[in-house]
Amino acid sequence: MIKINNTRNCDVVYDAGPAGCGELIMNVFLKVKKMSKGETIHVISYDLGAKEDIPAWCRMQGYTLLDVYEEGLLMTHFIIQKN
Repeated sequence: MIKINNTRNCDVVYDAGPAGCGELIMNVFLKVKKMSKGETIHVISYDLGAKEDIPAWCRMQGYTLLDVYEEGLLMTHFIIQKN
């Protein structure tokens, strides 16, 4: 487990780098598919579109978006729980 912001423990961390919408969502999908129910993934993205894409994808998949926070101008962190 990885401790995030001193409050969140995540089972998986995925740094998507500059991956855009399609590639980002597909890679997150493949990582979450390997996880067990109740586990969490910390996704780090540098794509501005991820701020809308990841929450929408979570809603469509039925996953819980536990937290979203920005670091600097480009980096966004998403904490997602597989349900």
